[in-house]
Amino acid sequence: MTVTAPTQRKEVLNQLLGLPISSIFDKASTSAKVSDDMSVTFVRKLMREKGYRSIAVIKAETGKFVGIITRGDVLMVSSSKSEATAGSLAVAPPLVLQPSLTVSRALDMMLGYDMWETPVTEGDKFLGFFSLGDVIRVLVQKYPEVLKEKTVSDYMTSDPVSALADDSVAKIWRKMVELRYAGLPVIDGDGRLIGMITQYDLLAKGYTRIHLESESGAAKGPRVRDAMTRPPSYVLPWSKLIDAADLMVTRGYGRVPVVNSVRDLKLIGIVDREDVIKVLR
Repeated sequence: MTVTAPTQRKEVLNQLLGLPISSIFDKASTSAKVSDDMSVTFVRKLMREKGYRSIAVIKAETGKFVGIITRGDVLMVSSSKSEATAGSLAVAPPLVLQPSLTVSRALDMMLGYDMWETPVTEGDKFLGFFSLGDVIRVLVQKYPEVLKEKTVSDYMTSDPVSALADDSVAKIWRKMVELRYAGLPVIDGDGRLIGMITQYDLLAKGYTRIHLESESGAAKGPRVRDAMTRPPSYVLPWSKLIDAADLMVTRGYGRVPVVNSVRDLKLIGIVDREDVIKVLR
């Protein structure tokens, strides 16, 4: 859809905000569920293979929605308890959405709880997950002009928290937990962007709580360079917001680093899903 005049742009964005979330959330997320009697080992495997950030837990006997398990929850399970059941690890989320809610109302509620992905239920039945990524996907696919006229520098967070390649995974994991970040850009000693370290990277490497919290972790444990993804994707401060949003949609990124130039690659900022969503607020 081509959006030109400011009045027309406001109208189409209001139209998007007024849609029920049932019309835009990814129906494939309905498969992101396990029964409560499945092992945590199976949940970990499913997250690695499918890339799920959260998985709904369903009562085996009734199909009733019980709660959710996140990547962070799985990473906090020690290897000795990997045969624990999904039901024992599931937690009730602070927010559950109904499919009839408008996109506008759902976004207000999610941002109020600092959540980017929330289960959708109807009665006791799990329908899927609604995420900020769903809204960004619709913006990229149907209203790209809205993002093409916005510049990254106007939406990015400057001087972002980062990790060094030589930092211990244990140290960076603690920082992720403390700040509630799912990933951090990795820089070298000169501040050049060289990679990204995410919860998925830690999960894919098979790290468990014993690796992430052991007293010997900082001294003898794995280093960020052993787990990070490289080469990193990035945008520039003068890039259009569509460039960052497109990386989020096509590659599933939640946070996109911003560097000063292609030559220097000095990390100067970061753009996350919530930043992109600001075009609607």
